[in-house]
Amino acid sequence: MSSEIRVVAIVQAKPGQAPAVARAIAACVASSRAEAGCHEYTAHRDREHPDRFVFVERWADGDAMAAHERSAHFQALAQALAPRVQGELQVLKLEELAAAP
Repeated sequence: MSSEIRVVAIVQAKPGQAPAVARAIAACVASSRAEAGCHEYTAHRDREHPDRFVFVERWADGDAMAAHERSAHFQALAQALAPRVQGELQVLKLEELAAAP
């Protein structure tokens, strides 16, 4: 089993807040991708539900992900999103299943 962590995170913007949420997310992407333990960090908008945003991430391990969550740019994103999103950030931490031989 790999120590790599794959993450799918989902945020739901409040009505009328999608443009501000998109700007806040865009401001965090380059800094997140530059982190030493980041293998992938992409942000998406759901085509069928444009107020929903989805992150797809891959981190080297739990330490790399924890460092990301402590980073200034992640903290700034969390602060910017807090008044603009509905509900809690949904975070799925995944591990890849091995293919059958």
